[in-house]
Formats: sequence, structure tokens, C-alpha cells
Amino acid sequence: MMTHTTVFQTVVIGAGSGGLTVAVGLAALGRPVALIEGAAVGGDCTNVGCIPSKTLIHESGSRSGGAAAILATVQRKRDHLRAEETRHVQQMEYLTFIHGWAHFLGPKRLEVIHADGSRREISAQTIVIATGSRARTMEIPGLPRERLLTNESIFELTDAPHHLAIVGAGVIAMELAFAFRKLGSRVTIISRDRRVFARGGAAASEVLAASLREQGIAVRYGATVTRYDPTDETLYLTAGDGADVVLGVDHVLLAIGRVRNIDQLGLEQTGVRFSLDSGVEVDSYGQTNMPGIYAIGDVTPTSHWTHSAGAQGRRVVQRILFPWLPAWGQEPLYPSATFSDPEVASVGLTPDQIARRYHPGLIKTLRVELSATDKGYTEGLRRGFIHVYALRLTGRILGATIVGPRASEMISLFTLAISARISLYRLYRLVYPYPTHSTGIQALADTFVRETLPHLPAELGAVARYGLATIWGRLRGGSFEAVPQPDRKLAGAVGD
Repeated sequence: MMTHTTVFQTVVIGAGSGGLTVAVGLAALGRPVALIEGAAVGGDCTNVGCIPSKTLIHESGSRSGGAAAILATVQRKRDHLRAEETRHVQQMEYLTFIHGWAHFLGPKRLEVIHADGSRREISAQTIVIATGSRARTMEIPGLPRERLLTNESIFELTDAPHHLAIVGAGVIAMELAFAFRKLGSRVTIISRDRRVFARGGAAASEVLAASLREQGIAVRYGATVTRYDPTDETLYLTAGDGADVVLGVDHVLLAIGRVRNIDQLGLEQTGVRFSLDSGVEVDSYGQTNMPGIYAIGDVTPTSHWTHSAGAQGRRVVQRILFPWLPAWGQEPLYPSATFSDPEVASVGLTPDQIARRYHPGLIKTLRVELSATDKGYTEGLRRGFIHVYALRLTGRILGATIVGPRASEMISLFTLAISARISLYRLYRLVYPYPTHSTGIQALADTFVRETLPHLPAELGAVARYGLATIWGRLRGGSFEAVPQPDRKLAGAVGD
């Protein structure tokens, strides 16, 4: 039964990173806004994602106080931040917080169902969808519910598992595998791929695989889970044509991807173009095909992180408050960071994307081992690197990956460089503090300049020829295989 209908200028559905950015941003500038959230304020990041996971990673590194005390600290800090964020949105001027679950009745009409079962109808000129995502789940025959974990339940543990099996080998799996191993748990990763962290590229995968072995974390490659026997705590697997078992498993963490929270929104009532697989279609400012309806964060095809949801939220605030400002250009670059041991961070084009856009002869690939820097020497660093793809001659950076300590902090220099088209020549002239891991960037830029400037005529000739090949390849649909290659003499002169 509907109790009443309320009209707002703007309604934001979801109080995670993106939704909070929009709602707080609008309210701070005097624009009335309603924020609807059915679960806890802060969304995944505050409650079951970034904040508890990074607190756990930090605390587990100290290993002080034992696993139970560390997990209690994680919960305490998570709960404190959630309470602070909740209090802030409830007390903020111009912001109306509504606790309940929303779904569309029409393009500008919503029904909100409250915890007590009561309902209300809301309409708004502008609606922002920021409902995030949830953990993908699967059934494991024989596994009791209390032993099945996702990122949404693992931070409720009061002590570390004796033996944690992690199904999946992506970001969440990497971060929590290292953290729980440091808490004293045995950890086994079950990877369907033939390598861990496949999305990070082969080089990063190799470093993480070596680190996993070094820290005593087992990995079963090319394997899938079939069932669990609770009587002897055995997890049964298939691996290729054979079978395998993992013994003594008391908890299983599913880290097999995310599902966008759009299936219960009633989007089919709005005319908004979307699919459950790819998400809600939006332009570079979050606008859907329906005027006045925006979408940001995990529900879109391009955002997968807290920082990207926040960035999208800021762009939506701009569109709502200042619609007369030009709305052009692509979305900003979104760097990624995985807080494994070591960290992995990347930004820009992937090798596959570069291969589709440019002739390989135009690309300069540069890599510096962090162990070769003086900072790496002083810390006894055994593995880690900075890897950059740049255009020959100009030094324009296309993509970068860093694997090593504080990679998440270092990647921002490359985010700026790619966004502002800062070349390796300018990074060569930059002065870096000594000794730091960032001197690896200096070494990388040194290598580029040393291999380019003494060979300018050959470089100019190669770039001219490969540039034409790139244009020709794009005209032929992106294939460079049929393009005539430079002669061996020229290729040798430019280092191919």
C-alpha cells in the first residue's frame, strides 16, 4: 500500500562511492537531492570492499595481536566509518536520506519499499542509478552455507580459517590470499586459468605466482570445484581430464567475479538501453539514452573501481548543475591497483589494445627491474618491475604497468603523463628523490632517450614507414599482417 508520493529535483539510487559523490556534491552546492539506499551507507567499498580489505592487508602485515584481534580491528574501523558516513548523509542540509529498496515504475517514477514493508512513490526530474554490484556466487554440493564465503561475508569472521580455499584467481583472490596467509591460515587458490591474475598480463602473473609460492600459498591451475565432503573437510576438483582434492578445508571463498545490481531495478519500465551482461549504456558523462536518467559505477560498462565511480559521479554533478558547460571528450583514464604482495598497478592501453591500434614497429617496449634500483638494493627486493609501452621517436606513453612496493602510489605519475601527453623526454628531465623506487622511472626514460636520440634519422624513417602501415592497416580493418615490412637493414638500425 502506497503511503504518499514525493517529488524531488534529483534522486540518487545507491549510497556507495558513486552515489555519495553525486548526492553530497549536489547538496553541498545547494541542490535538493534524495539518496535512496536499501542496505548500508557506503556501499561495497565501506562495508565489504576497499575499507575492510585494505585494513586487513595493512594489519596482517604487522602480525601483531593475532588473527582474532586483527579481524576485530577490521570490523571496528569498518563500522566506525559506516556510522560516520551514515550520520553525515542523515544530517546534511538539502539531502534527504531514504532507507529502502527502489525500483522504477516509469522513466521518472520510483517505488521505494521500506524494511517494514511500507511503500512510497517518488518522482524526480533527474535520476542517477548507482546501485553497484554484488559477488557472483555458485553452488558447491555438500558445502554448508556457513562455510561458504564471499567478500560480503568474509569480514564477519571472528578468527582466521584453518585452511581457506579461494575459488578464483583475480583481484580479490590475490589480495585476500596474501592477507589470510599472513594471519596464519593455510591458503589454496583454485584457478580455472593456467595462471593467476590473468587480467594483469603475463609478466605480472609470473611475479605474483612466484610470490605465492614463496609465501606457501598453493595454487591448483586449470581446476574447477565439483563438491565438498564436510565429514573430512575435503574439496573435490576436476583438473583437465583428471581429478584432484584439497584436504582439510574449513572455509571456501568465492572470488569469481561480480554481478551488476540492475536485475531488480525495473529498468525495462524506463526505456533505458541496458543488458545484464554489459550494463547500462551511457555516454562519457553518464547520460543514458533517456534524458534525465544517468548511471555511474559498476552498473556501467567502463567502471570497475571505487575511484572510477567517484570520478563518474563528479562528471554527473557537473552535467546536472552546469548543463551549459560543454560535454565532450572521453572519460578520464582509470588506473587500476591490486593490493597484493607485491602490488600491481596499471593504466592506459593494454598490450592487446595497442596491437589492434598500432603497427608493432611503432611501439617501444621498455622495462626496468626494481631490484636493479638502489632502493631495491637497500630493501633486498627480489622481484618487481616498471613496464611501459610508448610510441617510437615521440616518446608518447600508451600504457604502463608497475609491479612492486607502493605500485598503487607510483602509477599516478603515468596516469598524468598519458592524460596530459607528457612524453618520456619530459620524464627524463624530471628530478626524482633518491633513493626511491621511482628512480626506476628515471632509468626507463634514460633508456628511451639513449636508444632514440643517437639514431634520429633511422627513427624518423621507421616512424614514417610504420605510421603509413598503421593507417593502411586501420583502413583494412586493423590487420597489419599484409603490410609490407621494412628491409632488414633498416629494421636492424632501429633495434627491431
